[in-house]
Amino acid sequence: MANKALKLSNDNNNLNKSAQAHTLLGKLTEKNNNITQSIKHFYQASLIYKRLGDQREQIKSSLYYANVFFTAKRYDEANKIIDELLLVAQEYGDELYIAKTLVIKGNGYYQQEHYNDAIVQFSNAMTYLSGESKATKKQLAQTYKKIAQSYKRLKDKKQTVSFYKKTLAIYTELDDKKSIANNLHNLSTAERNQGNYVIALDYSMRALEIHEQIDDPEGRAKALLGTGIIYRHIGRYEKSLNYVHEAHLYYKAVNNISAMLNTSNQMGFVYTRLKKFQQARSFYQLTIDLPEEKVEPKDLATALREMAVIDLNSGNYASAMMMAKKSHNIYKELNEKSKCSITARIIGNIYYAQDNETQDRATQNGRTQKGLTQHNLDQNNHARAIAYYEESLALATEIGHKTYQAKALTYLGRAFLTDNIDKAVELLKKSLKLSTEIDYKSQKLDAYNLLRKAEKIRGNVSESLRYAEKEISLTRVIQRERENDELILAKANLHSYKIEMELESLKEKAKLDQLELTKKNSEIAIAEQAGLIAELELTKNQYASIALASLLAICLSAVVFIYRKFSNSKKRNKELNYLAARDPLTNCYNRRILFDFINRDFANPERLGEYCIILVDIDHFKAVNDTYGHSMGDSVLREVAAILQASVRKNDIVARFGGEEFCIVLPSASQDQAMRIAEAMRLEVENSQFDDIKTTCSFGVSSIKFNAKDPTELIDQADIALFKSKSSGRNLVTLWDKTL
Repeated sequence: MANKALKLSNDNNNLNKSAQAHTLLGKLTEKNNNITQSIKHFYQASLIYKRLGDQREQIKSSLYYANVFFTAKRYDEANKIIDELLLVAQEYGDELYIAKTLVIKGNGYYQQEHYNDAIVQFSNAMTYLSGESKATKKQLAQTYKKIAQSYKRLKDKKQTVSFYKKTLAIYTELDDKKSIANNLHNLSTAERNQGNYVIALDYSMRALEIHEQIDDPEGRAKALLGTGIIYRHIGRYEKSLNYVHEAHLYYKAVNNISAMLNTSNQMGFVYTRLKKFQQARSFYQLTIDLPEEKVEPKDLATALREMAVIDLNSGNYASAMMMAKKSHNIYKELNEKSKCSITARIIGNIYYAQDNETQDRATQNGRTQKGLTQHNLDQNNHARAIAYYEESLALATEIGHKTYQAKALTYLGRAFLTDNIDKAVELLKKSLKLSTEIDYKSQKLDAYNLLRKAEKIRGNVSESLRYAEKEISLTRVIQRERENDELILAKANLHSYKIEMELESLKEKAKLDQLELTKKNSEIAIAEQAGLIAELELTKNQYASIALASLLAICLSAVVFIYRKFSNSKKRNKELNYLAARDPLTNCYNRRILFDFINRDFANPERLGEYCIILVDIDHFKAVNDTYGHSMGDSVLREVAAILQASVRKNDIVARFGGEEFCIVLPSASQDQAMRIAEAMRLEVENSQFDDIKTTCSFGVSSIKFNAKDPTELIDQADIALFKSKSSGRNLVTLWDKTL
């Protein structure tokens, strides 16, 4: 369509329309990553506007033109265009376009990671943005944001917060709710990075409150994720998982793979904090199992790195090494030197741990020939550990990261303790000096600890004692700081509860206001009725009043009598209904009620959302009956049923499905929630004793997300999953999938 417009305008010699068509084609080809064509069209547009003497449009098309060169990383050409364009903009005299030209030049420096140069250009642009027009104020806000992002890259946290606040002030003045919400999220992240969790949570909650009023689902998902991360930092892990999972569901719905993997990694971090490494592993595995072309390399590298640490801590060194080296290679390809420094250090730790493990084994078993061979291998491990620590140190030194330098020096010093004590002391003293310089107390403590051991090995008892005293003194300082940190976290935790209570209070107030309105309307209606009755009473004579009073007394007596009969009947009916709905042995719902519930839910399938079924079967129950008798079997049934009922949520349904089988309905539960509930039940049954009888249960889980058309199909899916658990050895939880 745009090409046709261009041809038509050229045929008619309509230069203005031709320039417009070239600009449109430039944007379209840039969007399709056809850089060559995009450059050509923007250049043609700027030439035509120059020929027409339309400086304003010439500047606009030239800005697009320069921007494409920056996108293509052709920085020298882009800067040449910008410098020429700046002269045109200054001649034209529109300060807004001068500012825009300087901002694009700043963007080029930002892309090249020359953040200080970028700040200079953005600051120059600000001097031209003093006007009161909406467009000028909006450009000023965007420029403040660019400066904040540059300071963020420079790790200047205070300046980052300062410029984000300036951005927020302008967007608030413009009443741009979407930009306000997104900037509140940026401020929240900046304050969180400084450890100001109370302030960060305030900003985050304000952002979410605005997102409830606007249509920006992606911005809301970012705010949810940010809130979840804050809750993780203050130790409210369940809240953290709830917020991160909600963000994850949005990204899953829109198939944003990169964001999904980020949220998966974030949930993995939470479970790592909880020391639930199997759950953490499952989230990292989601990232690792995806085809590489669907995963952002940095997300894959993060998941591999975290898995390596989990495997290292659990002693699975082979797996840890494989994961760490894969992560290390990805970071190398991305030229992420700070991350490479971390992974090199992790690989060094794995080799060091392997070396220690085999030395301990050799010491216990004596130096057999096999042991000597293994010892030689371990010497290789020791050398490899040192090599990777040295690589970590070199990378940290290259980028000027003093924290990583101190860590690498400490690990190197530790590695040299066994074979070059003088070298070890030299390295540890460097680490101590650097840690003191950056006030890195935990690293200073490690250095003191290792120096104490080193001097003891040297035989310098007085020097070893001196380091021991410093170690004890610093331990006390760190303990006091930890207590202060715990107090800060406790305050943040309390503040989070306060915010939640305030939100609930606002919701409750809204309900009360509605009730008050209803009450006033009722009072008006009652007053009107009272006036009508008063008028009627004036017309009544004495005899009618007596008759009415008598009739009312009779009616009242009848009502009391009927009410008592009705109450007794209702109570009996309620008892009968309860008995009719329950299995008498287990007090669970019976099969009829189960299907009543499910059929009612499936009457409106589009409203179901998340919905899961769990089928449970007691393993080897026939053997229990045969060995201990049916009365003992009944007792086991009752106690297992009690565990199942105690493990579900308020609105979930536990029903006896038949014999030793139970069916559990979980409305509004995701697959992950259903699997967690089933696993909790399985563990509780496994760890329980039923009158000296140990038993286990097998579980099959299915979800409405597997496209079951009706309740029967959903239960059949769960039954197939249950059969898989039974056939795979019992005492397992299996989630249905189409391969079963």
